[in-house]
Amino acid sequence: MTSRRKRSPEAGRIAASATLPVIPVAPLTSPGDAGPPNRPTRARLQTYFLRRLANSGSVAEAAAQVGTTPRTVRRWRAANPAFARRYEEALAGRLEILEDLAMRRALGADRRPVFHRGKQIASVERHNDAMLMRLLARFDRLRERQALRTGATGGWQDDVDDLALLDAAGEQARQEALREREG
Repeated sequence: MTSRRKRSPEAGRIAASATLPVIPVAPLTSPGDAGPPNRPTRARLQTYFLRRLANSGSVAEAAAQVGTTPRTVRRWRAANPAFARRYEEALAGRLEILEDLAMRRALGADRRPVFHRGKQIASVERHNDAMLMRLLARFDRLRERQALRTGATGGWQDDVDDLALLDAAGEQARQEALREREG
């Protein structure tokens, strides 16, 4: 039997620190996300709610973390246009993240192995066509909403019509300038 030399615990720590790099520990939360405000005013609660909403994407969850109800949040939106705008911006940012994730899942293939007698003989790629169709329908609805907001109805056709009107106005101005020179 061989005898082992016992190391002191201090020698083990010194050896470990010499071989492993020291990585500084980052705080788990940023200073602004430490928790609900100590002195809760309406503006502070609204700001904290918007941060929570941007992180979670759920109005009910963000309101619960703030200590209010979704109904209170609806009242804030009705009473404060600046808060309503920031609320929509937070949801729009969250929506972009979800749309990117859904698009990645819809366009990406799901690889599944095929086994025969206990051995993998191939793999099959499956695309999520149903999700892709839902996304395309949603983007069509969003385009229609944006067209209604801007007052445009035909998309690029309106641009062509506007160009035609500009060309006609330019031609009319040229004709008037020619008449003035002749007259």
